[in-house]
Amino acid sequence: MPFYELTLPVTSSQAKPLEAIISDLGAVAITFQDDSRTPIYEPLPGETPLWDFLKLTALFENQETLNRTKKFLTNHLPKVEIIATKLRDEIWERVWMDHFKPMRFGQNSWVIPDGFEPVDYDAVNLRLDPGLAFGTGTHATTALCLEWLDRHDFSGQHWVDFGCGSGILAVMALLQGAKKVICVDIDDQAIEATWQNAEKNNVSSGIEIVSPDAIDTIGQQDGILANILAAPLRQLRSEFVTMLKPGGRIVLSGILAEQQKALCDEYAQSFIDIECQNLDDWVRVSARLPS
Repeated sequence: MPFYELTLPVTSSQAKPLEAIISDLGAVAITFQDDSRTPIYEPLPGETPLWDFLKLTALFENQETLNRTKKFLTNHLPKVEIIATKLRDEIWERVWMDHFKPMRFGQNSWVIPDGFEPVDYDAVNLRLDPGLAFGTGTHATTALCLEWLDRHDFSGQHWVDFGCGSGILAVMALLQGAKKVICVDIDDQAIEATWQNAEKNNVSSGIEIVSPDAIDTIGQQDGILANILAAPLRQLRSEFVTMLKPGGRIVLSGILAEQQKALCDEYAQSFIDIECQNLDDWVRVSARLPS
């Protein structure tokens, strides 16, 4: 199966917001290059693009997702030249295997990509097919959520993974003891990826899929995981409140540091015990409803 690539010039100030948007639209990997063509792959914790002018390259598994992303970018960046190309399979496979290795989050949680054996067989090991949808753990937004999951007890609980992507957060919550996770995503490919990764980890019986247009049926949940973008997160506050039971928790990510205050102010209208954690320029926000 061929892969597809989009390239476009961006400024350093545009890099992080566009990275988040393009990832959310379905890119499976993102790189940045300066004029010397030294690449920064999908940023690992501690890595950020430092150059003033960059070339952003986004990789896609299918042409439909590429075309949707290109249309969105063309509408919002009408003066920017956006180039779409078709790649051979082996280009992606070589890049991916060079830069995605087993990763630990917190004290006892690991993400193990296909082709690798666990480093610690006694730990919680999530096996992942990284090529299906966004959410591998390499990006700070996902890493922040996985670290939170590692520190909390999910035994017997019911959660929502809103914008599930690859299903990595839902699967990890189930491996950590959750009884059920409702997964919501606008992308059919993300739902497929979630099912496949849940089956790979023998937790598919704990997955329930709910369409985005039926989220009003979700209620009395113990918590919500939402690694999307700050703008929709702000709009979803009231919907999240109705999904949760009293004392229910939220874990929100995909938030840039400069968006933290506005988002926290929004959620302070309904939630208490708001806590923020930063990694690179990204923020995780957690809170709970009053009991």
